[in-house]
Amino acid sequence: MFAKKKLIVSMLATVPMMAFAASDEIENSLVEEDSTQLDTLVVTATMAAKKIEDIPAFATVITKDDIAQSTVSSVSDLLRETVGVNNLSDATGRDEIQIRGLDGEYTVLLVNGKRVSAGGAFDKGSDTDLNSVPLNSIERIEIIRGPMSVLYGADAIGGVVNIITKKPQEGAGWTGTANAEVRKIESGDGGDQYRLGVSGMGAINDKLALSVSVEDLSQKAWYADDESVGPLREKKNAQNLSSTLTWQAAENQEVEVDFGYNHDERPYQAYSDTAYREQEITRTDLAITHKGQWDWANTTAYIKREESDVYDYNSQYDDPQVHDGLEANNTYAKGYANKIIGIHTVMAGVDYQNEQLKNSYTLLDTGEYNVDQYGIFAQDEMSLTDKLVFTLGGRVDNHDIYGNNFSPKAYLVYNASKNLTLKGGVTKAFKAPDVSKLSEEYRTVSCGGSCTLAGNPDLEAETSVSYEFGVDYHTKSLSATATVFRNDIDNLIEREVGYDSSSNPVSAKWINVATAMTQGLELSGSTSLTEDLLLKANYTYLDTEAEDSDGLKTVLTGRPEHQASVSFDYQATDVISTFLSVNYLAGMQYSSWVSGVGTVYSELPSYYRTDIGLTADVTDNLVLRAGIKNIGDVRLDEEDTGYTTYELGRNYYVSAAYNF
Repeated sequence: MFAKKKLIVSMLATVPMMAFAASDEIENSLVEEDSTQLDTLVVTATMAAKKIEDIPAFATVITKDDIAQSTVSSVSDLLRETVGVNNLSDATGRDEIQIRGLDGEYTVLLVNGKRVSAGGAFDKGSDTDLNSVPLNSIERIEIIRGPMSVLYGADAIGGVVNIITKKPQEGAGWTGTANAEVRKIESGDGGDQYRLGVSGMGAINDKLALSVSVEDLSQKAWYADDESVGPLREKKNAQNLSSTLTWQAAENQEVEVDFGYNHDERPYQAYSDTAYREQEITRTDLAITHKGQWDWANTTAYIKREESDVYDYNSQYDDPQVHDGLEANNTYAKGYANKIIGIHTVMAGVDYQNEQLKNSYTLLDTGEYNVDQYGIFAQDEMSLTDKLVFTLGGRVDNHDIYGNNFSPKAYLVYNASKNLTLKGGVTKAFKAPDVSKLSEEYRTVSCGGSCTLAGNPDLEAETSVSYEFGVDYHTKSLSATATVFRNDIDNLIEREVGYDSSSNPVSAKWINVATAMTQGLELSGSTSLTEDLLLKANYTYLDTEAEDSDGLKTVLTGRPEHQASVSFDYQATDVISTFLSVNYLAGMQYSSWVSGVGTVYSELPSYYRTDIGLTADVTDNLVLRAGIKNIGDVRLDEEDTGYTTYELGRNYYVSAAYNF
């Protein structure tokens, strides 16, 4: 491991020097292709639309066409096939997104630039946030890999996922889509999935426009072969609504009102034949956003209220009862302005978060937890030359418990030529533990029902320093990006489990690991092999290490060392297109307790998953899609018992979309 660590550090040190040394030669000798393709714009990295190669970060954009043509069944499924991202599901199939080896709690989830975080109301969290937006409402998803703490808060250490929903196009009239999908799993038992959705958008008059999307999802529990051990993926019923009313208040002012509804029911999550839990969340959120273009600056301000009612029953509690009447109420507000002043593009703002949790079953003393956090931030993109931009930013967070903390960022973007961009930077961030980890009165069942996990008031806040450098190359027919990164984290919070003499878990607590590190390499690209054949590929290498206060070094488990994806998109005829994709994962470590020995680390076997699909434009209005996911029927539950995540067995899907 030490050798791998030195390798990545060496790459971080030598790649910038090699790239900048070559930039003059590239400038003089590179034959630049004149691209006629539309630029890919990203808003999340700077809170303003900017070409993806010019942003002070590395990003991936998933478009609505990518979503329509893929075999995915959820947002997390979409994310897992992008570079630097891994989807780690738990023992019941709930999804958690990891970016650059950091768990989901280090990634901020946004919808239209606004936080979504009601899932934390559940014991041990949930993936309800990721599944709260109708798939048919999504225009695109922007994934920013690496810290974005300056703009989005201290907990954006791993990155940001911004789901951007569809808006009416000016002058387009009213349009709509009705879609239906059926997914059947061949191996195992159960697991069928049904999805229905309708969306519509258009102008009400010359000043008002509306977009609305609704979706209903029904998912049956999927068992391996023996139903007595509980499902690998739980049963789920969900209804989602997403809507935006846009008012052009004046020529230079726009007001948006967003309303969302999510009802997510997980009626039976089995630990065993005799132990189970039920969960349900009903969430509404309302946000009002004002955007203005003034002589002195452009401004954006919003306030959002998110209210959730939660039902959470667990038969493993000492006194099992219906845990009803739980509430999670969150308020977010943000305001910022940006202006170009000479060579400076300056942005400054403030934000506020209030998170309130009412739960008398896990918050044993007061039954309620309330925390406020304020932030002030600023960022300056300085055009030092016509090719070199230096971004300097900073954020001060004020936390109820941990006081004031400063998170700075410095970043360089160098356009070596029309097609080649070099960029990199360093960011420092701070993250306070949430209520489930910090409050001593917080108790929840853990270890699959065999132990209790309590909060630890002695926890220290986590801090991190992150570095990244990369090269971005784009022409009309070729796009390629290479990035090296490193995250150094102090006081990383991890769960520590105690075992009895028979290797059964009997206790659990949250502790600060002295230090932790994730570092790696990301490669991604696409090229047109012919007019009709497109090749897309990405690869992620990840190295991790944790060191406790005694100097003992271990790996961070549940993270693949190697992850790769290759896909071929083929336009067979004017109306039929197909794709073939292969995904590879290797080098994931897991830990187990061996009596008399202690914790033993082992490597799980590697595996491939192959998917195939077809799209047929039957008419101008009707599109049919069909495909097979996991053609080889890879079953991780059969590969190794150390896998806590899963791959659905071979499954078939068919969908139809009618545009009107």
